[in-house]
This record gives sequence, structure tokens and C-alpha cells, in this order.
Amino acid sequence: MRQINRRVFLITPLAAGTVALHVPAARAALKNVEETEPKATAIGYRHDSTKVDRARYPKHDLTQKCHNCLAWAPDKPADEWGECDLMSDRMVHRNGWCSSYKKRKV
Repeated sequence: MRQINRRVFLITPLAAGTVALHVPAARAALKNVEETEPKATAIGYRHDSTKVDRARYPKHDLTQKCHNCLAWAPDKPADEWGECDLMSDRMVHRNGWCSSYKKRKV
């Protein structure tokens, strides 16, 4: 059986706790995406799904919203703004939409 010295025993939980404290802080630092940002315009993102250009995106359906998309971060589904896998450094509105929408399987 391997012996664990006191230093390793004390440092391991301390390091794990430090990482756990910084994860929520990183999420809080994310800013909301603006529709005019290049990344957002490239995928046709809109904060409000009802304001999507129907001529440009004819397959858009009013039931398609960020909060029921596969890319929406599922940890906080009721939040107004949430993380999106496509916008890794920004938050998107729950009622938003983009051309990369893929319905989440329930």
C-alpha cells in the first residue's frame, strides 16, 4: 500500500477547492453577445427568435429558440442568458436563435 505524506494530503483538497471557486467566477465574467458582433452575424444570431429574417432563413420556426437547442448549456435552463457551445466566450439570450439551431432531444 502506498503511503501518502502529509503535504500531499493537505494540498490536494486545497487545490481542488481553489479550482471549484474559480469556475463560477469565469461564468460570471462572460458578457452577453451583441447581434452586431462578427461571430453572431456569421451564424445569423438574433436575441429574439421572432425577429429572424424569414426570407434569408426560410427553415426557421418560431418554436426554435436557444434554450431548446442542443448547443445551449443545460446546467441552468431557466436563466435568461446562458452559455452556448458556438459562442464560447459570450452568453446568448434564451429566446434567441441562430442558423446553427439543432433541437435538443428531450
